[in-house]
Amino acid sequence: MTAHSRVAVLGAGSLGAVIARAFAAAGHPTTVWNRTPTRVDRLVAEIPELRAATSVPDALADVDLVVLAVADATAVAAVLDAAGPLGSRVVVNFTSTTPEQTRALADRVGPRYLDGAAMSGTRLVGDPTGLFLYAGAADTFAEAEPALRALGIARAVGTDPGAASLWDTALLGLNLGVLGAFYQAVAIIGGSALDVAEVATQYLPFATGLLVDHGRQIDAGEYPDDDGSLAVYAAAVDHLIATATDRGVASDLTVAVRTLITRAVDAGHADDGLSSLTEVLR
Repeated sequence: MTAHSRVAVLGAGSLGAVIARAFAAAGHPTTVWNRTPTRVDRLVAEIPELRAATSVPDALADVDLVVLAVADATAVAAVLDAAGPLGSRVVVNFTSTTPEQTRALADRVGPRYLDGAAMSGTRLVGDPTGLFLYAGAADTFAEAEPALRALGIARAVGTDPGAASLWDTALLGLNLGVLGAFYQAVAIIGGSALDVAEVATQYLPFATGLLVDHGRQIDAGEYPDDDGSLAVYAAAVDHLIATATDRGVASDLTVAVRTLITRAVDAGHADDGLSSLTEVLR
């Protein structure tokens, strides 16, 4: 595929609409279909480069890449029923599904199926910094990647079709952890939440740098105390909990981390670094 491959976007909800916009903006001839035609009509009125399809077969006529962004796995199955034979088209599914549902869809479509996860939500679709994860056959991903770069960063995470869904779910926990900790910091510090956000944004490069270092440690199974041992972290977390309590702020998130530290210390990791928490999580 090329930067001008022909694309059909099936689904014109919040995600499907911005995906269609991004493909059209990148110069891809793009057709859009939705079960509710008025959504497509509004989208085409806004972006005249898009072509409205009257049916799923109409949308798939003369396209190279089929993108699914519908409600759920049942809706995907209904669209595939209506589509009929897909031939050599690559099918990319951005609909939220479980890994098991995804594997069933991949079995149905065949090796031309890729499962996708829009890791930046709808906000960064079409932005070069937006992250999209894909799972499926390596040669299928390699063929589709030039077109998929219209949406943002295209990264393959494995040949198991369920891998993108697994990564999406796991990294949601990372996102919620960061946001939850931010909300706690706002509550503890008080004042302007925007001020806290600006300082936190300056602080986060240090924290994200730790991810790479700790990733290496986990892969090696070695947990140096370069950033402090678990015993040191236990005292720091106790201080955080006490500070929150003194200011009348709930510390549920921090208590959960403290519980993990206690379990790791009890398991013999008191002198190890924070990345040894992986051992008790496993």
